Amino acid sequence: MMEAVKGLKYWVIERMQTNYWRNRRREVKNNLSMLLAQGRELGVKGIFLALLKDIFLGWKPLEVVYLLVLVGIQIGVYLKQPESFLGMIAGATGIINVIFVTKGKISNYFFGLINVVIYLYLSIVSGFYGEVLTSIYFFVMQFTGTYLWLLNLEKQTDGKEEMAYVKPKKLSFVGWIKAITGMIFIWGLFGLIYRSIGANRPFRDSVTDGTNYIGQWLMNGSYSAQWLFWIGTNVFSIYLWWGASLEMVVMYWVFLINSIVGYIRWSSKS
Repeated sequence: MMEAVKGLKYWVIERMQTNYWRNRRREVKNNLSMLLAQGRELGVKGIFLALLKDIFLGWKPLEVVYLLVLVGIQIGVYLKQPESFLGMIAGATGIINVIFVTKGKISNYFFGLINVVIYLYLSIVSGFYGEVLTSIYFFVMQFTGTYLWLLNLEKQTDGKEEMAYVKPKKLSFVGWIKAITGMIFIWGLFGLIYRSIGANRPFRDSVTDGTNYIGQWLMNGSYSAQWLFWIGTNVFSIYLWWGASLEMVVMYWVFLINSIVGYIRWSSKS
Protein backbone atom coordinates (compact mmCIF):
# COMPACT_ATOMS: atom_id res chain seq x y z
CA MET A 1 0.00 0.00 0.00
CA MET A 2 2.83 2.38 0.91
CA GLU A 3 4.53 1.64 -2.42
CA ALA A 4 1.32 2.56 -4.22
CA VAL A 5 1.08 5.85 -2.31
CA LYS A 6 4.71 6.65 -3.12
CA GLY A 7 4.08 5.80 -6.76
CA LEU A 8 1.07 8.11 -6.89
CA LYS A 9 3.03 10.91 -5.20
CA TYR A 10 5.85 10.52 -7.72
CA TRP A 11 3.33 10.59 -10.58
CA VAL A 12 1.86 13.90 -9.34
CA ILE A 13 5.25 15.53 -8.70
CA GLU A 14 6.55 14.44 -12.10
CA ARG A 15 3.64 16.08 -13.92
CA MET A 16 4.06 19.34 -12.02
CA GLN A 17 7.48 19.81 -13.59
CA THR A 18 7.78 21.92 -16.75
CA ASN A 19 10.32 19.57 -18.30
CA TYR A 20 7.84 16.68 -18.21
CA TRP A 21 5.32 18.44 -20.44
CA ARG A 22 8.04 19.82 -22.69
CA ASN A 23 9.37 16.29 -23.22
CA ARG A 24 5.87 14.95 -23.82
CA ARG A 25 5.19 17.59 -26.47
CA ARG A 26 8.47 16.72 -28.16
CA GLU A 27 7.63 13.01 -28.00
CA VAL A 28 4.17 13.54 -29.54
CA LYS A 29 5.64 15.75 -32.27
CA ASN A 30 8.25 13.12 -33.15
CA ASN A 31 5.66 10.33 -33.16
CA LEU A 32 3.32 12.30 -35.41
CA SER A 33 6.17 13.07 -37.80
CA MET A 34 7.04 9.37 -37.94
CA LEU A 35 3.42 8.32 -38.56
CA LEU A 36 2.95 11.00 -41.23
CA ALA A 37 6.12 9.84 -42.97
CA GLN A 38 4.83 6.26 -42.95
CA GLY A 39 1.49 7.49 -44.29
CA ARG A 40 3.14 9.37 -47.14
CA GLU A 41 5.18 6.28 -47.97
CA LEU A 42 2.04 4.13 -48.15
CA GLY A 43 -0.04 6.71 -50.00
CA VAL A 44 -3.83 6.93 -50.02
CA LYS A 45 -4.17 3.61 -51.83
CA GLY A 46 -1.80 1.85 -49.43
CA ILE A 47 -3.63 3.19 -46.37
CA PHE A 48 -6.97 2.12 -47.84
CA LEU A 49 -5.67 -1.39 -48.57
CA ALA A 50 -4.21 -1.61 -45.04
CA LEU A 51 -7.61 -0.65 -43.63
CA LEU A 52 -9.36 -3.31 -45.72
CA LYS A 53 -6.79 -5.90 -44.63
CA ASP A 54 -7.32 -5.07 -40.97
CA ILE A 55 -11.11 -5.23 -41.37
CA PHE A 56 -11.44 -8.45 -43.34
CA LEU A 57 -8.39 -10.61 -42.56
CA GLY A 58 -7.17 -12.34 -39.40
CA TRP A 59 -10.53 -13.77 -38.33
CA LYS A 60 -11.18 -17.28 -37.09
CA PRO A 61 -14.43 -19.00 -38.26
CA LEU A 62 -15.99 -18.85 -34.78
CA GLU A 63 -15.18 -15.14 -34.52
CA VAL A 64 -16.88 -14.48 -37.85
CA VAL A 65 -19.98 -16.34 -36.67
CA TYR A 66 -19.93 -14.35 -33.40
CA LEU A 67 -19.72 -11.06 -35.33
CA LEU A 68 -22.47 -11.97 -37.80
CA VAL A 69 -24.82 -13.23 -35.07
CA LEU A 70 -24.50 -10.10 -32.93
CA VAL A 71 -24.88 -7.73 -35.88
CA GLY A 72 -27.72 -9.90 -37.18
CA ILE A 73 -29.58 -9.51 -33.89
CA GLN A 74 -29.44 -5.73 -34.27
CA ILE A 75 -30.64 -5.83 -37.88
CA GLY A 76 -33.31 -8.39 -37.01
CA VAL A 77 -34.77 -6.14 -34.31
CA TYR A 78 -34.97 -3.28 -36.80
CA LEU A 79 -36.69 -5.43 -39.45
CA LYS A 80 -39.26 -6.58 -36.89
CA GLN A 81 -39.86 -3.11 -35.45
CA PRO A 82 -38.42 -0.49 -37.84
CA GLU A 83 -38.40 2.44 -35.41
CA SER A 84 -35.25 4.18 -36.63
CA PHE A 85 -32.94 3.35 -39.52
CA LEU A 86 -30.23 5.55 -38.00
CA GLY A 87 -30.65 3.73 -34.70
CA MET A 88 -30.07 0.44 -36.48
CA ILE A 89 -26.94 1.75 -38.26
CA ALA A 90 -25.63 3.17 -34.98
CA GLY A 91 -26.28 -0.16 -33.29
CA ALA A 92 -24.65 -2.22 -36.05
CA THR A 93 -21.52 -0.04 -36.33
CA GLY A 94 -21.27 0.12 -32.55
CA ILE A 95 -21.36 -3.67 -32.30
CA ILE A 96 -18.74 -4.03 -35.04
CA ASN A 97 -16.62 -1.44 -33.24
CA VAL A 98 -16.59 -3.19 -29.86
CA ILE A 99 -15.98 -6.63 -31.40
CA PHE A 100 -13.01 -5.19 -33.29
CA VAL A 101 -11.74 -3.75 -29.99
CA THR A 102 -12.04 -7.20 -28.43
CA LYS A 103 -9.95 -8.56 -31.30
CA GLY A 104 -7.39 -5.75 -30.90
CA LYS A 105 -7.94 -4.39 -34.42
CA ILE A 106 -7.14 -0.72 -34.95
CA SER A 107 -9.87 -0.46 -37.59
CA ASN A 108 -12.33 -0.39 -34.67
CA TYR A 109 -11.86 3.39 -34.70
CA PHE A 110 -13.22 3.60 -38.27
CA PHE A 111 -16.51 2.06 -37.20
CA GLY A 112 -16.39 3.92 -33.90
CA LEU A 113 -16.30 7.24 -35.76
CA ILE A 114 -19.41 6.35 -37.78
CA ASN A 115 -21.18 5.17 -34.63
CA VAL A 116 -20.41 8.23 -32.55
CA VAL A 117 -21.55 10.71 -35.22
CA ILE A 118 -24.93 8.98 -35.51
CA TYR A 119 -25.22 8.53 -31.75
CA LEU A 120 -24.52 12.24 -31.24
CA TYR A 121 -27.44 13.12 -33.48
CA LEU A 122 -29.79 10.64 -31.77
CA SER A 123 -28.79 11.91 -28.32
CA ILE A 124 -29.52 15.52 -29.31
CA VAL A 125 -32.95 14.54 -30.65
CA SER A 126 -33.71 12.52 -27.47
CA GLY A 127 -32.53 15.32 -25.16
CA PHE A 128 -29.93 13.25 -23.31
CA TYR A 129 -27.51 15.98 -22.21
CA GLY A 130 -24.97 13.58 -20.79
CA GLU A 131 -24.91 11.45 -23.91
CA VAL A 132 -24.39 14.52 -26.13
CA LEU A 133 -21.24 15.63 -24.31
CA THR A 134 -20.02 12.05 -24.08
CA SER A 135 -20.46 11.64 -27.84
CA ILE A 136 -18.39 14.77 -28.46
CA TYR A 137 -15.68 13.34 -26.20
CA PHE A 138 -15.82 10.01 -28.04
CA PHE A 139 -15.51 11.81 -31.38
CA VAL A 140 -12.23 13.41 -30.33
CA MET A 141 -10.98 10.19 -28.76
CA GLN A 142 -11.39 8.24 -32.00
CA PHE A 143 -8.46 10.23 -33.38
CA THR A 144 -6.30 10.19 -30.25
CA GLY A 145 -7.01 6.47 -29.87
CA THR A 146 -5.92 5.77 -33.44
CA TYR A 147 -2.68 7.63 -32.74
CA LEU A 148 -1.97 5.71 -29.52
CA TRP A 149 -2.86 2.31 -30.97
CA LEU A 150 -0.61 2.90 -33.99
CA LEU A 151 2.26 3.25 -31.52
CA ASN A 152 1.31 0.06 -29.66
CA LEU A 153 0.65 -2.39 -32.51
CA GLU A 154 2.37 -5.75 -32.36
CA LYS A 155 2.82 -7.88 -35.48
CA GLN A 156 1.52 -11.43 -35.20
CA THR A 157 1.08 -14.31 -37.61
CA ASP A 158 -2.63 -15.09 -37.73
CA GLY A 159 -3.12 -18.10 -39.99
CA LYS A 160 -1.33 -17.34 -43.25
CA GLU A 161 -1.41 -13.59 -42.80
CA GLU A 162 0.85 -11.30 -40.80
CA MET A 163 -1.46 -9.03 -38.85
CA ALA A 164 -0.93 -6.20 -36.38
CA TYR A 165 -2.90 -6.21 -33.13
CA VAL A 166 -2.71 -3.93 -30.13
CA LYS A 167 -1.04 -5.47 -27.09
CA PRO A 168 -3.23 -5.42 -23.92
CA LYS A 169 -1.74 -3.93 -20.75
CA LYS A 170 -2.52 -4.56 -17.09
CA LEU A 171 -3.53 -1.55 -15.00
CA SER A 172 -1.36 -0.95 -11.94
CA PHE A 173 -2.69 -0.25 -8.45
CA VAL A 174 -1.86 3.43 -8.88
CA GLY A 175 -3.62 3.32 -12.23
CA TRP A 176 -6.75 1.96 -10.54
CA ILE A 177 -6.68 4.79 -8.01
CA LYS A 178 -6.44 7.36 -10.81
CA ALA A 179 -9.19 5.66 -12.83
CA ILE A 180 -11.69 5.40 -9.97
CA THR A 181 -10.92 8.92 -8.73
CA GLY A 182 -11.33 10.26 -12.25
CA MET A 183 -14.63 8.45 -12.70
CA ILE A 184 -16.08 9.86 -9.47
CA PHE A 185 -14.82 13.37 -10.28
CA ILE A 186 -16.32 13.33 -13.80
CA TRP A 187 -19.63 11.95 -12.53
CA GLY A 188 -19.91 14.70 -9.90
CA LEU A 189 -18.68 17.50 -12.18
CA PHE A 190 -21.06 16.72 -15.00
CA GLY A 191 -23.90 16.17 -12.56
CA LEU A 192 -23.42 19.74 -11.33
CA ILE A 193 -23.20 21.02 -14.91
CA TYR A 194 -26.42 19.29 -15.93
CA ARG A 195 -28.20 20.56 -12.82
CA SER A 196 -27.13 24.11 -13.64
CA ILE A 197 -28.74 23.88 -17.11
CA GLY A 198 -32.00 22.45 -15.80
CA ALA A 199 -31.68 18.71 -16.39
CA ASN A 200 -34.37 16.72 -14.59
CA ARG A 201 -32.02 14.01 -13.32
CA PRO A 202 -28.54 15.51 -13.57
CA PHE A 203 -26.63 12.94 -11.54
CA ARG A 204 -28.40 10.10 -13.32
CA ASP A 205 -27.38 11.50 -16.70
CA SER A 206 -23.77 11.94 -15.57
CA VAL A 207 -23.23 8.32 -14.46
CA THR A 208 -22.30 7.20 -17.97
CA ASP A 209 -19.99 10.20 -18.34
CA GLY A 210 -17.83 8.87 -15.53
CA THR A 211 -17.69 5.29 -16.82
CA ASN A 212 -17.46 6.29 -20.50
CA TYR A 213 -14.70 8.86 -20.13
CA ILE A 214 -12.48 6.57 -18.09
CA GLY A 215 -13.35 3.51 -20.18
CA GLN A 216 -12.32 5.32 -23.38
CA TRP A 217 -9.16 6.64 -21.72
CA LEU A 218 -8.19 3.11 -20.68
CA MET A 219 -9.12 1.75 -24.10
CA ASN A 220 -6.88 4.25 -25.87
CA GLY A 221 -4.11 3.19 -23.50
CA SER A 222 -4.78 -0.50 -24.33
CA TYR A 223 -5.63 -1.47 -20.73
CA SER A 224 -7.72 -4.59 -20.12
CA ALA A 225 -9.44 -2.83 -17.18
CA GLN A 226 -11.38 -0.76 -19.72
CA TRP A 227 -13.90 -3.59 -20.02
CA LEU A 228 -15.06 -3.26 -16.41
CA PHE A 229 -15.98 0.36 -17.05
CA TRP A 230 -17.72 -0.59 -20.30
CA ILE A 231 -19.74 -3.17 -18.38
CA GLY A 232 -20.90 -0.44 -16.01
CA THR A 233 -21.71 1.85 -18.93
CA ASN A 234 -23.71 -0.79 -20.73
CA VAL A 235 -25.78 -1.80 -17.70
CA PHE A 236 -26.77 1.79 -16.98
CA SER A 237 -27.33 2.65 -20.66
CA ILE A 238 -29.83 -0.20 -20.97
CA TYR A 239 -31.79 1.48 -18.18
CA LEU A 240 -31.36 4.93 -19.75
CA TRP A 241 -32.62 3.97 -23.22
CA TRP A 242 -35.37 1.60 -22.01
CA GLY A 243 -38.62 2.69 -23.66
CA ALA A 244 -36.90 5.32 -25.83
CA SER A 245 -35.28 3.20 -28.55
CA LEU A 246 -35.50 -0.57 -28.90
CA GLU A 247 -32.50 -0.62 -31.27
CA MET A 248 -30.34 1.17 -28.70
CA VAL A 249 -31.46 -1.15 -25.89
CA VAL A 250 -30.57 -4.20 -27.98
CA MET A 251 -27.26 -2.61 -28.93
CA TYR A 252 -26.31 -2.12 -25.28
CA TRP A 253 -27.32 -5.68 -24.39
CA VAL A 254 -24.99 -6.90 -27.13
CA PHE A 255 -22.32 -4.48 -25.86
CA LEU A 256 -22.72 -5.94 -22.38
CA ILE A 257 -22.18 -9.48 -23.64
CA ASN A 258 -19.16 -8.40 -25.67
CA SER A 259 -17.72 -6.44 -22.73
CA ILE A 260 -17.67 -9.61 -20.65
CA VAL A 261 -16.04 -11.52 -23.52
CA GLY A 262 -13.56 -8.68 -24.03
CA TYR A 263 -12.60 -8.58 -20.36
CA ILE A 264 -11.94 -12.32 -20.29
CA ARG A 265 -9.94 -12.21 -23.52
CA TRP A 266 -7.84 -9.14 -22.72
CA SER A 267 -7.20 -10.19 -19.11
CA SER A 268 -5.74 -13.48 -20.33
CA LYS A 269 -3.29 -11.59 -22.55
CA SER A 270 -2.27 -8.71 -20.26
